Amino acid sequence: MRITHFEILRVPPSWVWLKIHTDTELFGWGEPYLENHPESVIAEVRRLEPLLVGKDPCRVESLWHTMYEGGSGYVGGPVKMSAISGIDMALWDLAGKAAGLPIHRMLGGACRDRIRMYRAVGGQLPWCVEPGQPYNEGWSPEYDLAELDFPRAHEEAARVIIHEWGFRCMKLHVGMGTGLEPTYEVDRIAEAFAAVRKGAGPEVEVAVDIHNPHPVMAKQMISALTPHRPLFIEEPMPVERVDVLADIARNSEIPIAAGERWMGKWIFYDALRKNALSVMQPDLCHAGGITECHKIAVMGESAYAKLALHCPLSPLALAASIQIDACASNFLVQEHNEVNCRREDGRTFIGKGYFAEPFVLDEDGCVAVPQGPGLGIDIDLEGFEQIMARPWREVRG
Repeated sequence: MRITHFEILRVPPSWVWLKIHTDTELFGWGEPYLENHPESVIAEVRRLEPLLVGKDPCRVESLWHTMYEGGSGYVGGPVKMSAISGIDMALWDLAGKAAGLPIHRMLGGACRDRIRMYRAVGGQLPWCVEPGQPYNEGWSPEYDLAELDFPRAHEEAARVIIHEWGFRCMKLHVGMGTGLEPTYEVDRIAEAFAAVRKGAGPEVEVAVDIHNPHPVMAKQMISALTPHRPLFIEEPMPVERVDVLADIARNSEIPIAAGERWMGKWIFYDALRKNALSVMQPDLCHAGGITECHKIAVMGESAYAKLALHCPLSPLALAASIQIDACASNFLVQEHNEVNCRREDGRTFIGKGYFAEPFVLDEDGCVAVPQGPGLGIDIDLEGFEQIMARPWREVRG
């Protein structure tokens, strides 16, 4: 089996999918995408394509290094790594199909058959959109809890996500900016987190993403949140300096999570060596694909770090992430993009319209690991045709 050519699909609302064709009936799906920079990644995919045409797609490790080292004399960077990530995903899908095995079985076999999911929570009720629409298209005033006071709105949103939608884990999103001015926000955010805890109930784990504040503000935020015992606190400083992250982690009783914008295994090694994080969050579409994220997961095990893959993109990226989650002994919880959720007949689906068999949230807030070959997914041809008729845009949906 040899690679013949790449096919790029711009998938609404804003995703980029790759279909790698071979000289057989087999093909592989991948997602080469960088938020708000799709055309740059597409150009890099096209630059890498000649390096792989004519090659055996099952030699995934060798092809990864061909792409990483080839063509320009430069390695790394978000555009190149996002292109490699999507191609690598498609190669693994092909390799699994050729072997007749799901990817997780090719990486050592499953440690679990179900994957715990979490959902974002804020001061609004959750909503759904038609497959292929951007998330904000589905918002309406009925989802606004403005009539409730600040903490009660968060409490009610959490209650609905847990007790009506069926999730059993969630993450509060807040933003403080990068300056020292938002000191007054610290107590307000802690109050919101306590309200989410109350609405979710005592058995539900709640994490918090504070979105890269100034490190001093992060320390204040950690101090205020410590009594509430979050599952983890995500990205408590700008992403550039591992040494400052290590200093924050050293003085925190809350597990520190980071890594969604780190590319490749090397920076994760540096962070783990410095005890800078307890929860690793590589993004499979940016960090180097399935090949690299599996290595990062294994590397983290030796440092007692848990895996919580970042995944704010399409259901295809989620399907690939779940293959890693299934075989990672140190798996913690899996993120997904709310735009991909559907509510029908009292059940929560993820990827409906894209996949013939979308993921379905069970009574424990988990989804089943697909057992089909490769990524374990088949495209819903009728639903996908309807999705592809919708407008596509460069800004992430």
